[in-house]
Amino acid sequence: MTESASIKDDLAFVRAAAEGSSVHVPAIYLLWAAICLVGFPLVDVVGPGSSWIGIYWTIAGPLGGILTWRLAVQAGRRAGQADRRTGKRWMGHFLAFFGAGLLGMGLIASGQLSWSGVSSLWILLLALTYFLAGLHLERRLMSIGVVLAAGYLVTLYLPEYGATTAGVAVATALVAQAWLGARAAQHAAD
Repeated sequence: MTESASIKDDLAFVRAAAEGSSVHVPAIYLLWAAICLVGFPLVDVVGPGSSWIGIYWTIAGPLGGILTWRLAVQAGRRAGQADRRTGKRWMGHFLAFFGAGLLGMGLIASGQLSWSGVSSLWILLLALTYFLAGLHLERRLMSIGVVLAAGYLVTLYLPEYGATTAGVAVATALVAQAWLGARAAQHAAD
Protein backbone atom coordinates (compact mmCIF):
# COMPACT_ATOMS: atom_id res chain seq x y z
CA MET A 1 0.00 0.00 0.00
CA THR A 2 1.39 3.40 -0.91
CA GLU A 3 1.82 6.12 1.66
CA SER A 4 -0.89 8.34 0.10
CA ALA A 5 -3.39 5.45 0.12
CA SER A 6 -2.57 4.81 3.79
CA ILE A 7 -3.09 8.47 4.65
CA LYS A 8 -6.36 8.49 2.73
CA ASP A 9 -7.57 5.43 4.67
CA ASP A 10 -6.52 7.01 7.96
CA LEU A 11 -8.38 10.23 7.17
CA ALA A 12 -11.48 8.27 6.14
CA PHE A 13 -11.36 6.40 9.46
CA VAL A 14 -11.01 9.62 11.48
CA ARG A 15 -13.86 11.27 9.57
CA ALA A 16 -16.16 8.28 10.06
CA ALA A 17 -15.32 8.16 13.76
CA ALA A 18 -15.96 11.89 14.18
CA GLU A 19 -19.24 11.86 12.27
CA GLY A 20 -20.58 8.78 14.04
CA SER A 21 -19.58 9.70 17.54
CA SER A 22 -21.58 11.63 20.03
CA VAL A 23 -21.14 12.10 23.72
CA HIS A 24 -23.86 10.45 25.76
CA VAL A 25 -24.70 12.38 28.93
CA PRO A 26 -27.04 10.30 31.13
CA ALA A 27 -27.44 13.22 33.56
CA ILE A 28 -29.33 15.18 30.88
CA TYR A 29 -31.84 12.37 30.43
CA LEU A 30 -32.23 12.02 34.19
CA LEU A 31 -32.65 15.78 34.63
CA TRP A 32 -35.50 15.90 32.12
CA ALA A 33 -37.04 12.73 33.57
CA ALA A 34 -37.25 14.49 36.96
CA ILE A 35 -38.61 17.70 35.41
CA CYS A 36 -41.29 15.77 33.49
CA LEU A 37 -42.15 13.58 36.47
CA VAL A 38 -43.13 16.73 38.37
CA GLY A 39 -44.45 18.91 35.53
CA PHE A 40 -46.76 16.52 33.72
CA PRO A 41 -48.70 15.35 36.80
CA LEU A 42 -49.06 18.97 37.87
CA VAL A 43 -51.74 19.30 35.19
CA ASP A 44 -53.82 16.58 36.88
CA VAL A 45 -53.15 17.84 40.41
CA VAL A 46 -53.94 21.56 40.02
CA GLY A 47 -56.08 21.46 36.86
CA PRO A 48 -55.17 22.36 33.28
CA GLY A 49 -55.95 26.09 33.56
CA SER A 50 -53.93 26.70 36.74
CA SER A 51 -51.26 29.37 36.68
CA TRP A 52 -49.02 26.97 38.67
CA ILE A 53 -48.43 24.98 35.49
CA GLY A 54 -47.21 28.07 33.67
CA ILE A 55 -45.06 29.13 36.62
CA TYR A 56 -43.51 25.66 36.90
CA TRP A 57 -42.64 25.36 33.20
CA THR A 58 -41.51 29.00 32.96
CA ILE A 59 -38.91 28.20 35.64
CA ALA A 60 -38.18 24.50 35.00
CA GLY A 61 -37.97 24.74 31.20
CA PRO A 62 -35.29 27.44 30.90
CA LEU A 63 -33.43 26.22 34.00
CA GLY A 64 -33.41 22.68 32.57
CA GLY A 65 -32.22 24.07 29.25
CA ILE A 66 -29.34 25.93 30.90
CA LEU A 67 -28.34 22.88 32.95
CA THR A 68 -28.56 20.71 29.83
CA TRP A 69 -26.30 23.11 27.96
CA ARG A 70 -23.74 23.14 30.83
CA LEU A 71 -23.73 19.35 31.12
CA ALA A 72 -23.36 18.91 27.36
CA VAL A 73 -20.52 21.44 27.12
CA GLN A 74 -18.65 19.83 30.01
CA ALA A 75 -19.08 16.33 28.59
CA GLY A 76 -17.99 17.49 25.13
CA ARG A 77 -14.86 19.10 26.53
CA ARG A 78 -14.00 16.01 28.55
CA ALA A 79 -14.37 13.89 25.42
CA GLY A 80 -12.51 16.40 23.25
CA GLN A 81 -15.57 16.94 21.08
CA ALA A 82 -16.48 20.56 21.68
CA ASP A 83 -18.58 21.49 18.63
CA ARG A 84 -20.36 24.83 18.76
CA ARG A 85 -22.17 24.24 15.48
CA THR A 86 -23.82 21.07 16.78
CA GLY A 87 -24.67 22.83 20.03
CA LYS A 88 -26.39 25.59 18.08
CA ARG A 89 -28.41 23.01 16.12
CA TRP A 90 -29.58 21.42 19.38
CA MET A 91 -30.46 24.81 20.83
CA GLY A 92 -32.33 25.90 17.70
CA HIS A 93 -34.22 22.62 17.60
CA PHE A 94 -35.59 22.92 21.13
CA LEU A 95 -36.15 26.69 20.89
CA ALA A 96 -38.34 25.98 17.86
CA PHE A 97 -40.43 23.66 20.07
CA PHE A 98 -40.76 26.40 22.67
CA GLY A 99 -41.71 28.98 20.03
CA ALA A 100 -44.33 26.70 18.48
CA GLY A 101 -45.76 26.04 21.95
CA LEU A 102 -46.01 29.76 22.67
CA LEU A 103 -47.72 30.32 19.33
CA GLY A 104 -50.13 27.53 20.31
CA MET A 105 -51.15 29.65 23.29
CA GLY A 106 -52.81 31.91 20.75
CA LEU A 107 -55.40 29.16 20.36
CA ILE A 108 -56.36 29.75 24.00
CA ALA A 109 -56.41 33.53 23.61
CA SER A 110 -58.69 33.27 20.56
CA GLY A 111 -61.02 30.78 22.26
CA GLN A 112 -60.32 28.02 19.74
CA LEU A 113 -58.81 25.60 22.29
CA SER A 114 -59.41 24.74 25.95
CA TRP A 115 -56.71 24.64 28.63
CA SER A 116 -56.76 20.83 28.70
CA GLY A 117 -56.43 20.90 24.92
CA VAL A 118 -53.39 23.13 25.06
CA SER A 119 -51.75 20.78 27.59
CA SER A 120 -52.22 17.95 25.10
CA LEU A 121 -50.96 20.20 22.30
CA TRP A 122 -47.70 20.83 24.20
CA ILE A 123 -47.22 17.07 24.61
CA LEU A 124 -47.89 16.52 20.90
CA LEU A 125 -45.38 19.23 19.97
CA LEU A 126 -42.85 17.72 22.36
CA ALA A 127 -43.41 14.28 20.79
CA LEU A 128 -42.68 15.73 17.36
CA THR A 129 -39.66 17.62 18.70
CA TYR A 130 -38.12 14.53 20.29
CA PHE A 131 -38.88 12.34 17.28
CA LEU A 132 -37.26 14.80 14.88
CA ALA A 133 -34.30 15.22 17.23
CA GLY A 134 -33.95 11.45 17.10
CA LEU A 135 -34.14 11.50 13.34
CA HIS A 136 -31.60 14.30 12.83
CA LEU A 137 -29.48 14.65 15.98
CA GLU A 138 -29.45 11.69 18.40
CA ARG A 139 -31.15 8.37 17.60
CA ARG A 140 -32.00 7.62 21.24
CA LEU A 141 -34.51 10.46 21.30
CA MET A 142 -36.69 8.91 18.61
CA SER A 143 -38.14 6.30 20.96
CA ILE A 144 -38.86 9.01 23.54
CA GLY A 145 -40.80 10.86 20.85
CA VAL A 146 -42.87 7.73 20.22
CA VAL A 147 -43.58 7.39 23.96
CA LEU A 148 -44.61 11.06 24.07
CA ALA A 149 -46.94 10.50 21.09
CA ALA A 150 -48.58 7.64 22.98
CA GLY A 151 -48.76 9.93 26.04
CA TYR A 152 -50.52 12.53 23.90
CA LEU A 153 -53.16 9.96 22.96
CA VAL A 154 -53.54 9.00 26.61
CA THR A 155 -54.25 12.64 27.53
CA LEU A 156 -57.06 12.65 24.97
CA TYR A 157 -58.78 9.49 26.18
CA LEU A 158 -57.91 9.40 29.88
CA PRO A 159 -58.57 12.98 30.99
CA GLU A 160 -58.43 12.33 34.75
CA TYR A 161 -54.88 10.97 34.92
CA GLY A 162 -53.68 11.33 31.35
CA ALA A 163 -50.95 13.87 32.02
CA THR A 164 -49.68 11.86 35.00
CA THR A 165 -49.62 8.68 32.91
CA ALA A 166 -47.81 10.48 30.10
CA GLY A 167 -45.33 11.98 32.57
CA VAL A 168 -44.51 8.63 34.17
CA ALA A 169 -44.15 7.01 30.73
CA VAL A 170 -41.81 9.68 29.37
CA ALA A 171 -39.77 9.78 32.58
CA THR A 172 -39.39 6.01 32.35
CA ALA A 173 -38.33 6.28 28.69
CA LEU A 174 -35.78 8.97 29.55
CA VAL A 175 -34.32 6.92 32.41
CA ALA A 176 -34.19 3.84 30.16
CA GLN A 177 -32.32 5.78 27.47
CA ALA A 178 -29.92 7.19 30.05
CA TRP A 179 -29.13 3.65 31.17
CA LEU A 180 -29.04 2.12 27.67
CA GLY A 181 -26.85 4.92 26.34
CA ALA A 182 -24.40 4.61 29.23
CA ARG A 183 -24.29 0.86 28.70
CA ALA A 184 -23.65 1.28 24.95
CA ALA A 185 -20.90 3.84 25.65
CA GLN A 186 -19.29 1.44 28.11
CA HIS A 187 -19.38 -1.40 25.54
CA ALA A 188 -17.86 0.90 22.90
CA ALA A 189 -15.05 1.84 25.28
CA ASP A 190 -14.24 -1.82 26.04
